[in-house]
Amino acid sequence: MTENNAYFNADRNDLLQFLSTDKVFNHALDIGCAAGVLGRQMVAASLVSCVDGIEINADVAKQAAMILHKVWHGSVENVLPSIELSNYDLVTMADSLEHLSDPWQVLTDLHKNAVVGTRLLVSVPNIREKNVLLPLLFHGRFEYQNSGIMDRTHLHFFTRSSLINILSETGWIVEKTQANIKRKYLKWWYPHHLLEEFIAVQYFALAYK
Repeated sequence: MTENNAYFNADRNDLLQFLSTDKVFNHALDIGCAAGVLGRQMVAASLVSCVDGIEINADVAKQAAMILHKVWHGSVENVLPSIELSNYDLVTMADSLEHLSDPWQVLTDLHKNAVVGTRLLVSVPNIREKNVLLPLLFHGRFEYQNSGIMDRTHLHFFTRSSLINILSETGWIVEKTQANIKRKYLKWWYPHHLLEEFIAVQYFALAYK
C-alpha cells in the first residue's frame, strides 16, 4: 500500500471510541469521506445505520462509492447546496476543516440547513503539538511536509481552543472534546494530562445544533 493509499484508507477506531454513545444514528453524511473507511467502521460498530459521503478526489470517491450508500464527487462547497441536510442526524468531518478555504462558511451553512439535534463530529490536527511548536519557538522553522500536522495541503491550523471557537462562532454547541495522544505517552507515570496540548496530535469535538 502506497503512502497515498494509506492516507485515504486510514483506520479511524480512535474516532469511533470518541463517538461511542447509547444513541444509534440513522443517517450520516461524511464530508471528506476518503475511501469510505470511517463510514464502514461506523456502520460495523452499529453507531449509524447508513452513511453517505462527499469526496473531492475522483479516484478515491469511486472507492468510497463501493462501500457507502451514496457518494458525491466534488468539493463540499459545490456539492453541499444540492444535499438535503434534513435527511441526516450525524455529520462527520474527519480531518477536513483544515483543507477548506473557508471552514467558517461551510460550518455556518451546515448549521443553517441541519435539523435541530443534528450532531457534528470533527477532528483536526493540533498545531500546538511539540514537534511543531519547539522548532518554531527555538529555530524559527515552520516547514511543511507531505503528511501529518504540517501537511502541505493544510490551509488552516487549529488548537483545542480555536476548534471550540470556530464551532461556537458558526452556531454549533460543543458537547465534548478529546485529545488524540500517541500510545507511548499514555503511561501511568507520564504527566500526559498536564502536557496534553503539547503532545496531542489531533483534537476531536462533538457538537450539536
